[in-house]
Amino acid sequence: MGWRHWQARRRAAQRAPEARRWVVLDTETSGLDMARDRLIAAAAVAVHWVDGRPCLRPADSFEVVLQCPPGLALDEVARRNILLHGVGRGEQGGGLPVAEGLQRLVDFVDGAPCLAFHAAFDATMLDRACRVHLGAAWAPPWLDLAVLARLLHPELPHRHLDDWLGHFGLAVGQRHRAISDAWVSAELLLRLWPAWRAQGGGQGAWRAAQTLVRARRFLLQNA
Repeated sequence: MGWRHWQARRRAAQRAPEARRWVVLDTETSGLDMARDRLIAAAAVAVHWVDGRPCLRPADSFEVVLQCPPGLALDEVARRNILLHGVGRGEQGGGLPVAEGLQRLVDFVDGAPCLAFHAAFDATMLDRACRVHLGAAWAPPWLDLAVLARLLHPELPHRHLDDWLGHFGLAVGQRHRAISDAWVSAELLLRLWPAWRAQGGGQGAWRAAQTLVRARRFLLQNA
């Protein structure tokens, strides 16, 4: 990572504890190979902190379908994944050029702390795409809702997003569509908030989450 990229990430991480706007993200891709597969679509839903509580504003959301490279030959796995997301070649053909779509997403996030369910995948895909198409790393810090959910509710065996949605009675409009998954992930954050606040020890939400994650990492390293 270059010096400028490191500095940008450090500044974003320092601002995160005081941020009053977070962003929950979801990406749809042609597969699960983070080194070779490509982004198909991305969506983001803002979480606003009002009087110490998270709330959602439907108007503060974003979705983009990225243009399929011309002449791209898809293997059978890629075709199945694209059908799963419901974003066909026709819609991709009318999507935004990748660089433009990514820049619009970066502008929407505007440096806010980012969250996703299994965030490492989304973070890696977005970082790689931004480096290739924008010439800059993805700067905003990440928090993994999957990890946080397990830390806050260790009594539950859930691992997959669908498990958590079922537990909290959350309905999703169109599973595996970026905007639907981003929205329901943001709703999951709201459901996690009571336990999150209770275990926060008076810390702000971002610091409390980081404390929980660091404690888990320490226990794993010293097990």
